[in-house]
Formats: sequence, C-alpha cells, structure tokens
Amino acid sequence: MASPSEGLYARGFAADAETERALRAGLAGREAKVQRGRLDAAIRTLAGEPPSQLVFVDLDGIPEPETAARRLTAVCAFGTAVIAIGSTDTALLTRALLRHGIADCLVKPVSAAAVREAGAAALEDVPERMYAGRVIAFAGTAGSGTSTLIAAIARNVAAGGRTAAVVDLNPASGTLSDLLDTTPAGDLSTLLAALDPGQTDSDEAPDSDEARDTDEARDTDFAPSTEQLDSVRALAGTAGISLVAYRPAGPLPGPPTAGAMLALLEHLANRAHVVLATGLFDPEARTEIMQHADARVLLYEPTLSSISAAVQCLARLGPEHPAVLVQSHSRMRRSTLSQAQIRYAMAERQPDVVIPFEPALHASATGEAQSRRPGKAYREALRQVIERSAESLGPVDR
Repeated sequence: MASPSEGLYARGFAADAETERALRAGLAGREAKVQRGRLDAAIRTLAGEPPSQLVFVDLDGIPEPETAARRLTAVCAFGTAVIAIGSTDTALLTRALLRHGIADCLVKPVSAAAVREAGAAALEDVPERMYAGRVIAFAGTAGSGTSTLIAAIARNVAAGGRTAAVVDLNPASGTLSDLLDTTPAGDLSTLLAALDPGQTDSDEAPDSDEARDTDEARDTDFAPSTEQLDSVRALAGTAGISLVAYRPAGPLPGPPTAGAMLALLEHLANRAHVVLATGLFDPEARTEIMQHADARVLLYEPTLSSISAAVQCLARLGPEHPAVLVQSHSRMRRSTLSQAQIRYAMAERQPDVVIPFEPALHASATGEAQSRRPGKAYREALRQVIERSAESLGPVDR
C-alpha cells in the first residue's frame, strides 16, 4: 500500500456549505480535495484512492460516532491522520473518538484557521513557538490598501474583546498612524538594535573566544523589559489597539535585521492576542518574517506591476508557507486588465478574497467627508480575510 506522504496532503468531506468553505480555505495552497459528502461517501472514496496525509470527515448527525471512527480508520492507511468535525462538544465524545483512532475533533462552526492548525498539529508540523499570541504578516505594493485592511482587522479584533498590536516597520510610512488616530511613541530603532543578535557594545572584535561567546550569549538572550516595550507602544484611538512604528521626525534609521524584527514580534505576541506586521520591504527580510508568521496575507492590485510583485513574493515563500491572496480594488472599481490577462499573469492562481472598491473608504482617504459606513460587499470581504488569517475574532464592523 502506498504511503500517505506520496499522496495528497489532505482529503475533506463536508456535510454543509459553511464547513466546505472552511475546509477549502484552510487547505488553500496545499494539494487537497474537498467535496460535499457524509460518512458513507467518505468511506467509499477513501477505500478506492491513494492515501492522503490528512482526512477531514464531517460526522454531524451520525448516530454512532464511535462506530463511524472505526470504519474510517479501517479504510485509511497507517500514518493518515483523521480529523472529525461535528456539532457535539463534549469531553466524553472526544475521548471516545480519540480512543478509536481519530487524531483530533473540530466543533462547528469551523474556521479556516482551525482547519490549518488542526492539520499541522495532527502531523506534528507545528513550528516551535516562544509566544502566546498570533502573528500575521502582511505584504502588498504601495496603494494596494494594506494599511486600510490592517486597521480594519485591528478594530475587528478589539471589537471582539481582544487586543491587537499593529507593527509598521516602514520608517517612511505614517498611514497607519492616521488610520488609528495616534502618534508613534519611543525610539523603535534603538530597541530593534538591542534586539539584533549580531550587535555588540563595541565595534572592536572580542579579544578572545571566551569574550566572543559571552557577547553572543548576552546579545542573543536579550529580552526587553516591560517598560522598554511600553515605551514604543502608542495607544490608538480605539481601546485594545496599540501601534508600534518609527517616529516621523529625524533621519531615516538603518534597516533592522530580520532577527531583530522577529524578536520584536514575538515579544509583542506575548502581550497582545494578535500582532499585525507590515512595512516589510526588503525582500529577504520580508520572506523570513512571513515564513515565521502564523499567517500571511498578500495584497495586490489588478495591475501588471502589482501582480508581478505578488508572484515574486509567492515564489519566495514557497508552497509550504501558503498566503491568503487578496486582490484589492482600493483605487479603482475595475481593472484595465481582463480576467483572462489577470489569470495568466498570476499563473492561474485565483485570489482567495477580492476586496471591492469602496467609495466610503476612498472618500475618507482623500480627505472628503465619510458619509456612510463601508458597504456589505466590503464587509464580507473583510470577514473572509479575517476568517482565513486571524480566525473568528468577533463582528466585522468598521
């Protein structure tokens, strides 16, 4: 019998449309097949095709879940992780399913992030984490609406009773300060320099190997104090949101290393539920940070230059680090490119979410009065981005 590692990454069977959408979104970027079907359809399909590494099966409404678990594990290859989905959330049922070979149980409504994380945990593919919160890295060309989207997600996180730390690592920016109604605080460049594991107190080389080892241990283990982190966190106009960014005055600082930026994000993720990072313009540093993040969101406008930048970013990330691909119409209602041209430029990769042009946001950005809240289509697109990157964190209301 073939090994699960030789087949698909995942197979999914959903009893309803909402669960099917969550499975498709959670497995996006992976070799996976998702279909509508219940237990019998899953067993027939799994018995007749090469094994996959993961199997998600909707057991909602099954009168004897333990029997269903035995039937499922009997047709799956050794090494395939089976994850059950259902509406019943009791410790008794979960323990029974685990005893009969089920790797994990997800309770409806299921989010795309829950699907991703359950799959990674079942395959022991979870990266070692030194923080409790969730880090989401954003990338997008200038004008693609990245700052507007981040501000909206931060407000959504706060509306759900959680805290969000917005980190803008572009020293020449300032858009997020205006959107969040605050002014950057403290000296971010000094803190990043202290977090750089390659920094030493002196430009001179250590006098000995022992001195060098001591310096490296000190620099690598440096942890900022609560006061140091608070000094660069500016509270936003909305409760529960803080901004970490460069102060607008003064000369532009030198670019920090990826290691320093990663350390900053990890420390902030121990103080906020969600950290939203942007301003990563150096391709190598951006790639490293996005690969280490818990989720990645990549925005592009339907123009050749913006699509080209998105394709290059996706290539650098690689298939093992899937990103939520967002086509943003932040400055135009329609593209001058046809849909066929966009698909060709994207190598047939479809966007996960399309954010429509929103007149209310456009008017606000140009200094005109914002007479109404964003429309339903925009709010639905925002909900989809949040579902795919930050789980379900409360009502989408901007």
